Amino acid sequence: MDEVIMPKLGLTMEEGTIVRWLKEEGDTVEEGEILFEVQTDKVVMEVECTASGVLARILVHEDETVPIAQVVAYIAAPGEEVPEAIPGVHPAEEVRVEEVTAAPPVAAAAIAATPAARRLARDKGIDLGQVKGSGKDGMIVKQDVQTAVEHAQAMPGAAEPAPGSPKASPAARRVAREHGIALGVVPGSGPDGRIVEQDVLDFVAQPKESRVEEEGLLSLHPIHKLMAERMSQSFSVAPHFYLGVEVKATALVELRDRLLPICEKEAQVRLTFTDLLVKLLAAALRNHPLANATWEDGGIRVFREINIGLATAIDEGLVVPVVKAADELTLAEIAAARSELAEKAKAGRLTLDEVTGGTFTLTNLGMLGVDVFQAIINPPQSAILATGRILERPVVEDGEVVARPTIYLTLSVDHRVLDGATAARFLQELQTLIEDPYEFFLRDAV
Repeated sequence: MDEVIMPKLGLTMEEGTIVRWLKEEGDTVEEGEILFEVQTDKVVMEVECTASGVLARILVHEDETVPIAQVVAYIAAPGEEVPEAIPGVHPAEEVRVEEVTAAPPVAAAAIAATPAARRLARDKGIDLGQVKGSGKDGMIVKQDVQTAVEHAQAMPGAAEPAPGSPKASPAARRVAREHGIALGVVPGSGPDGRIVEQDVLDFVAQPKESRVEEEGLLSLHPIHKLMAERMSQSFSVAPHFYLGVEVKATALVELRDRLLPICEKEAQVRLTFTDLLVKLLAAALRNHPLANATWEDGGIRVFREINIGLATAIDEGLVVPVVKAADELTLAEIAAARSELAEKAKAGRLTLDEVTGGTFTLTNLGMLGVDVFQAIINPPQSAILATGRILERPVVEDGEVVARPTIYLTLSVDHRVLDGATAARFLQELQTLIEDPYEFFLRDAV
């Protein structure tokens, strides 16, 4: 019998969360085919079978998190018997569902149940530790859960809320269970403040930032945890200093307006200001290698490639997909790469290669109405550029105050790698490129 373990899919990975099993217990599997998907501290990745046979037992189920190297399943040879007790799997105690005093809950991973039974139990709010299995070796099957649901519904007072719990309709309670919402934080619109189904649906539809959550520690996604750890480490280890400048963006806006229809027609991609900034950043980095470097073992290591990371906000936190070899790409190729990375980030489908290897990071909050902000350096890089929105602001031209589009750039710098003058010269060249991009693109085309 072969063990299937939680693999280590990256240098920083310490644990993984099973997102989806592509096979069920009893299915035949082939070495090399995709067995399950796992959420690492960075991305969702597919994991292949390491052996052929039958998926004999799943130990770690969807949405459960375990450390690397822990056994998550067993693959048996055809006809091979599964042992009565497999290390790491403990049989669930038989507890009759009609008993009023429930036994202590059994860990979900320690209960033998089919994936279909687990899905139904989650949907109906049934504790698998309270269900007697009728399958082989006490395995809980879907019908066992359905029987438990029917029995619970038939119990006297089953639909009544516990003393002190919010007044809510059965439909509202069902929807709240399905979405993991505590009814105590949902405003009720029914008679006497009773919570109805639509109240819960409206609450679920709210942006997460606007919800009032119960007091206490939130359960963080692995991506959010990694972001917190890396930013804390960066800010405490790398001595940050900041340089800021207001840059005239008239020519940049004009250039984008001219190139937009060309890119859409020729490359079927929508050109953004981010694409232009990546192209110009790559050119400036080529001439200022210390901005494309890292502090390592008491010295400075300059990266040979120019790989620009794009800080991207997703529901789970912050990811930084990387445009590789940005200085070697055309503007259309940069736009296509940025668009694909953004879509994959939103869908949680970035690969490990797409979020590693960055040498410099660009972060933009202009779309949220932010003008100026200071970013924390993305380790192990030496600098990060923060940009705000492009907005018409008063500027002086020929002794007169006129309105012109400008953009604020803020460069966060690791003082171990760059001093103030070196960083200022890099920012100054970038400013020149943005204020007069035509000369660069003409030279680049020759």
